[in-house]
Amino acid sequence: MAWAVYLLVGSVLGVTCSVSAQGTNATGDNGSRTIIVGAIQNPSFLHKREDGTFEGYHVDLMTELSDLIRFDFVIKEPADMKYGSLREDGTWTGMVGELVRGETDMALGLIIASPREAVIDFSAVVLDDRLEMLVKKPETTRREWWRVIMPIPVWLMVMGSFLLAAIVMFVIIRVSPYENRAYSTEVGEASRLSTFGHSLWICYSVMSWQGVDYSPRSVSGRFLFVFWFGFIVWTLILITGAIAGFFLASPAAFPVVPIESFDDLAATDGIRPAFYGGGATEMFFKNFPSTSFQRLLQRAIRVSSTDEGLKLVRGGGVAFITESSVTQFYSNVKPCDLMAIHDGSTETTRYQAIGLPVGSPFREKLNIAIMHLRESGRLHVLYRKWVAPGECTHQSDSFSKTRPASFQRLTTSDLMPVFIELVVAAILALCIMGIEVKWDKRTAKQPDAAPSGKSAGPRDDDRKV
Repeated sequence: MAWAVYLLVGSVLGVTCSVSAQGTNATGDNGSRTIIVGAIQNPSFLHKREDGTFEGYHVDLMTELSDLIRFDFVIKEPADMKYGSLREDGTWTGMVGELVRGETDMALGLIIASPREAVIDFSAVVLDDRLEMLVKKPETTRREWWRVIMPIPVWLMVMGSFLLAAIVMFVIIRVSPYENRAYSTEVGEASRLSTFGHSLWICYSVMSWQGVDYSPRSVSGRFLFVFWFGFIVWTLILITGAIAGFFLASPAAFPVVPIESFDDLAATDGIRPAFYGGGATEMFFKNFPSTSFQRLLQRAIRVSSTDEGLKLVRGGGVAFITESSVTQFYSNVKPCDLMAIHDGSTETTRYQAIGLPVGSPFREKLNIAIMHLRESGRLHVLYRKWVAPGECTHQSDSFSKTRPASFQRLTTSDLMPVFIELVVAAILALCIMGIEVKWDKRTAKQPDAAPSGKSAGPRDDDRKV
């Protein structure tokens, strides 16, 4: 009878050990089957070494989990190198499709989305992500005040006015009988005053407020100089005001971030958005009720890899929209030519987790292990090690997200009133010069027109007697 009891107890213990062994095999204990884990290469999470092995955030994460749950794993890249999107025929691409078809046991780096959760299971959240924009850093350039304040058309207008005044003054000096040339008894002095170079010097002296050794003697010359001096005074007032406004609005030379939000990106035509085609980002924009997001979808460039998006960004004119874990990595590694922009006005929080087939026996143990890593701070340590290395933190404070105050630039329309007055004054000065010539000729003929029988007056010899 005793042996029967021993036999019964042994049978029960054998069945119990058999069930326990099966459960251990399902959870992946050492010596059981190797877990196939799907993942996509991404320098911030997964990178293949020259010997064919992988390293990165995902590798360290799976190593930590395998130590806690005790399983072996091997990383497998999807054939189409996609995270997973729904086709028109109802099938899935990428790592999601492989989970649905049972080709892999886990998938790393997946964003939790309702269409995906309808066909696969997700573990506890591994990373709290959000959408950010990765753009090329604006170049630090100092603006020359003389280029910004006075554009080329304004310089041309000032130089044209200077030449106009000099040419008209030269004509008046040469033609008007009331200038020094007509009455000077010194031939050398008259010759010097009648050159075009001297006219240029006279007008330049007025422009620089230095005074001249010769001032016009004729009414036409003085009339022209009054309006030329008025043109110079008004121009100097405008230039002084523009210079003061420039230095008050631009106290320092620093680059300005071209965009600050998704609305800015949708409104500008100089920068095009780019994101993964058929990924969670595109699904987010399609489902979000915003006219700005719909405009982004219409103008967006679909890329198939992070490297393609980075190439577009470094080429200029493109903002790569992706998870903050990706933007933080590339904005903190050399050559430090990229920067991440976060839109705080729009809620774009996304959660990254491990994808699993529906009903996977690993889900509960994965959740417990992930919570343990989060509470112990290991997830943060892995994030700082791989995702945000901090190679460019010393350069992150040299950019402004607010544009400097604007100032009024000097334009041709500001100088147009006094320029027109100068042109009219030059025309009137030439008319006055013509009147002077006529008047001089008329007065020169008056002694000859006196009657021959009458005395023209006492002679000089008689006055001397």
